[in-house]
Amino acid sequence: MCLTGTLLRNVLVVLLLVDACGKRRCNYREILVSYREFIFVELQNLNLTGSMNTSKGRDHCPSGKAHRILVSIYSLSHQMRCQTSGKSTSDLERPLKSMEQLISQNCSPDDLGKKVSCSAVKKIRGKKRRRIRFIKVINALITCWQKLIVSMPSH
Repeated sequence: MCLTGTLLRNVLVVLLLVDACGKRRCNYREILVSYREFIFVELQNLNLTGSMNTSKGRDHCPSGKAHRILVSIYSLSHQMRCQTSGKSTSDLERPLKSMEQLISQNCSPDDLGKKVSCSAVKKIRGKKRRRIRFIKVINALITCWQKLIVSMPSH
């Protein structure tokens, strides 16, 4: 049987569409399992409890749908990682990198929305200001993870 170029292209397009449609949603189960096993431990090791009053300011994490919460976590971790591009990784930065990688590995890029380029993120000047900002964001991320866990049906 001889296949024409048009038929081969059509088969290839169908296979690509099936593959793309197969990874439309995020694998929340895998994300939550990995979070509990690795990232949660990293966050606990930072020992940030009581280091910052987080009751002030806006809530960075929307309530409701798990997908919106996950996108918020991804965006916050990416923005803070942009603050440190090219610099050595501190204890505060490791969980951010882990979160961003975990979510990007378990979700299709289309599901996460447009990624902001690091050049568009306003850099924070000063070591002390940067550390305070990191602590605030880490606390916001912990809140987001808690909301995500609550919003997911138990497994």
